[in-house]
Amino acid sequence: MNHEAGLKPIPVSELASSFEGFLEFKRATGLKYVSEERTLKYFTRYCQEHYPGGNLPEDAIFDWINENDNRSLKTKSNHAGVMTAWAKYMFSLGYRQMRIPDIRCPKNTAFVPHIFTAQEMASIWNTVDRIKPQNINPNLHKCIPVLFRLLYSCGLRISEALGITSNDIDFGRNVITIRHAKLDKDRWVPMGRSISNVMRKYVDCQRDKITPDAPIFYYHPKKVLTPSSVYGRFRITLEDSGIPYEGPLRGPRLHDFRHTFAVNAMNRMSDAGYDLYVSLPILSAYLGHSGIGSTERYIRLTEDRLSTITDSMQLHLPEVFPEVADDEEIQL
Repeated sequence: MNHEAGLKPIPVSELASSFEGFLEFKRATGLKYVSEERTLKYFTRYCQEHYPGGNLPEDAIFDWINENDNRSLKTKSNHAGVMTAWAKYMFSLGYRQMRIPDIRCPKNTAFVPHIFTAQEMASIWNTVDRIKPQNINPNLHKCIPVLFRLLYSCGLRISEALGITSNDIDFGRNVITIRHAKLDKDRWVPMGRSISNVMRKYVDCQRDKITPDAPIFYYHPKKVLTPSSVYGRFRITLEDSGIPYEGPLRGPRLHDFRHTFAVNAMNRMSDAGYDLYVSLPILSAYLGHSGIGSTERYIRLTEDRLSTITDSMQLHLPEVFPEVADDEEIQL
């Protein structure tokens, strides 16, 4: 791409301030720009990891959108739209043009969740527990076994897990506070005794390495850990565990730990005799969903059993969960 004379480069160090100006500009027109702000934060982390201390290359957005981190086409299309608007805003201020990918999102991009079996999970634990220490990433072998167990045990989104600090964990009540999650809401996530013990032991080992307000999951204390970095390790784990990767719309994905958690949780509640009309919205609240319509994507019950539950809930409790226009997830 040939730049016009006089156009300025975009320093990575000035991304945060440029995003603030862009958000202020958009919100002045009446737009909320909540999910868009999260997209900008994800892009900031990517740039801090790939271009520390320099200027933003003209292909930075293009490369980030096309990164093989298993985001869905819908998510990549949405991210491309946000970054296109920001790039146009920056160009109007005299900065260089950015290369933007043309992401065409077909109407039918439904993915098929992979629900991990007990045998597959045993293979994964065996693999991650044998990760060898690395000089370049001294905490990777400690971080990944705990992070994967947390995703599997609590059904967190990877972006939520990577934001957890030691200040967010109450071991007295075995509760994690997830701050500024999807839809910019905070929520409490209870932990079972087993994962709480694992987390406590891990956090205790980090106290002399990071501050209480720093994310507990990292490969190196001076590097920000991104979802794409974790996904790369996840793909290595699948291969070393003998679990085949079947493609972008079939996975397994890192996000399938969350699917597996939801399925196991609903089945346990059903087997324990809990009223399914009650357990479905409970699971929805635990996962941080805006309504049961989102939660049913994570449940693998028999078709007639699930339809009976959701149809009845939507009929009798229409005001419990208000509609949300954009309920996309970052598929990892």
